[in-house]
Amino acid sequence: MKTKSIKADYWDRKIDIEVPNDTILGEIPDPAIVQDPEKAVREAIANPVGAPPLAELARKAHNGKVTIAFDDPSRAAKPRQLIIPILIETLLKAGVKEENINLLCGSGNHCKWTPAQLRDYLSPAIFDRFSPAGSASRVKNHDCHDAENLVYMGTSKLGDYVEYNKALADSDLFIYTGTVVVSNWGGMTGTGVIIGLPSSRSMTSTHGYPVVGHPDSCHGNQHTMLYRQHKQAIMEQIETFTGKRVFYVDVVPGMGGAPAGIFAGYSPEINEPTWKFAESIYNMEVPQADVLIYGVPRYSLYGETSNPLIALAASCAPVRMWVNKPLVREGGVVIAMCHCDGTIDERSHPSYREILNLYRKCFSMADLSTYEEEYMYREDLIFKYRHAYAYAPIHGFWLLYESEYALNHASKIIMAGVPGMDNPLARVQVRGTGGPGAVRDIGCTPVRDFSEAFTLAEKVVGKNPRVLACPSFWTKVRPRFCVK
Repeated sequence: MKTKSIKADYWDRKIDIEVPNDTILGEIPDPAIVQDPEKAVREAIANPVGAPPLAELARKAHNGKVTIAFDDPSRAAKPRQLIIPILIETLLKAGVKEENINLLCGSGNHCKWTPAQLRDYLSPAIFDRFSPAGSASRVKNHDCHDAENLVYMGTSKLGDYVEYNKALADSDLFIYTGTVVVSNWGGMTGTGVIIGLPSSRSMTSTHGYPVVGHPDSCHGNQHTMLYRQHKQAIMEQIETFTGKRVFYVDVVPGMGGAPAGIFAGYSPEINEPTWKFAESIYNMEVPQADVLIYGVPRYSLYGETSNPLIALAASCAPVRMWVNKPLVREGGVVIAMCHCDGTIDERSHPSYREILNLYRKCFSMADLSTYEEEYMYREDLIFKYRHAYAYAPIHGFWLLYESEYALNHASKIIMAGVPGMDNPLARVQVRGTGGPGAVRDIGCTPVRDFSEAFTLAEKVVGKNPRVLACPSFWTKVRPRFCVK
């Protein structure tokens, strides 16, 4: 078999792997970047979709409280550093008092972010302006377990429990600046309030197993998927309860987070033009693959991919990012170049090991979901989340739920490059609990290197398989796969 060498992400470096010569590369060109992004932001907020200009909204709210909420640092910093100063300037020109403007990090069930992290993310100039020396900072993390700052807003038309940050109800004007990218969560992201600002209980309405594990959520078409329908139903319920609408300013990013497109307006009105633009730069037509290959870097959205649950999510997520028909044929094989050694940072992810131990006792993800209630109210874990910058107690459940589709659809998910005995690529690490065993615990197959992984894949799918390789899937602009 003729082969060619490609470079794939692997932990903190790129390595060469030999793939069949006819392997299809699943990478898209870097999108063209907005040449004058500041001008584009000003034009978007002056001519929003389905909403009055922001300046007009600000004039009506000039005597009241204004909240600017934003995606947390799991998203790129550039859009926040671009947009937030322009929003503040617009508000002040409209007569809003600066002391009445608050900045709110939409961290959802993620960890709270330290002041140093938020300062770096927002820029020192903005952070220091809204969080001067002292304890009365107006830059805050959302807290999904803070009963005093959460408001129950009823149930959505789909039956969702709607309990959200009270700033949505208390603010005379609420602005959210978010990101629209390809995701296994909803096809395309957007409507960031719903994921950024719920209570832990409310998050189960979108992230719980009945929605995430439902077949209608296991694809990438945001127009038809169940998960996205729940997000929009919750958005409607929030606005019905508060009697006010959320003003969105969303970026469709290119490489490094630099804006390729900037949109403003209300949701759902903003959705279609934003998605249409995102599809024009992210869509990639590919054939259905027998074998899917991609690299996994050291850091994913939730931390280091040495952590088995984070490694699992990084290895399974791309399998859900398709339209028309599944990216990998049923019974195909996924190969992820992944340095999972079993390490779990107990301070950042204190519930993960326990959740993995529970998973060992369960026949299905549906069984696992019966333990959610316990973790919703574990005071020891809640304390670590609220006061020690840990992830919310229930967060680990979501990573298992989102991975079930790939685990069931593929014959094997192979992690190649797992640290272990006699592996020159990645020897056993002292800090880990043992890579091969940790990988088996999450339902995947550990092997030493790519060559061993591909030989194993051929035993499953046969010789001369159709191969799709996405060697930089997590470090370049992600495509949305339109499968022929």
